This record gives sequence, structure tokens and C-alpha cells, in this order.
Amino acid sequence: MKNKRGLELAINTAVILILAIILLVFLVLFFTGASENFLVKIKSYFSYSNVDEIIETCNFFADTNSMYSFCCEKRNVKYYNNEKKAEGLFSCIEIADKFDTKKLNCEEASC
Repeated sequence: MKNKRGLELAINTAVILILAIILLVFLVLFFTGASENFLVKIKSYFSYSNVDEIIETCNFFADTNSMYSFCCEKRNVKYYNNEKKAEGLFSCIEIADKFDTKKLNCEEASC
């Protein structure tokens, strides 16, 4: 173990390679437009409220005509009510009525 320069060079190269790959992934996400969804997911981990994420999910179910998921499944929604943290279980149809988003006709859904 007299000559450690070769080992240091290998470690430095590995670290630089890993950082370059991470940078490349972020650049690809940014230029393909996928960064918007990625940033929304990242922001949801640092914010208490998840209303925007739930609305996005409900809009997806409405676009794909997922009747059961839209009308019957309850989601845990975290929000602020008069500057206080609150949460509750709501279906997408209840959320759509409150926030005026995309809707499905839930009369045919068998919950």
C-alpha cells in the first residue's frame, strides 16, 4: 500500500461519474417537460397540503373513465382550514364538486 494515488484517482472518477449521470437525468427531465410532474411530486413532500396532487389524480381518473376510482375510493386530503392543518377522506366526486374540476357521472357507479 505504498502508492495510494491510483485508488484516489479511481474514487474521484467514480464520484464525478455519478454526479454527471445525475445532472444528465435532471437535464433530460427538464427539456422533455417531465420536470413539471417531477417538481410537483418533490414539492408535495415538503408541503403539508396535498390538494393539488389529489386534484391531478382525480383529473386522471376522469380522463380515463375510471368510474370506481373516481366515484367510490376515498383519498386522504390534507389541507389548511383557517390557517390550521386539517385532513379528511374525500372521493374525487366530492372534490370535483368543491373545486369545480373534471367530473364523471357517478349515478352508474356501484360502490
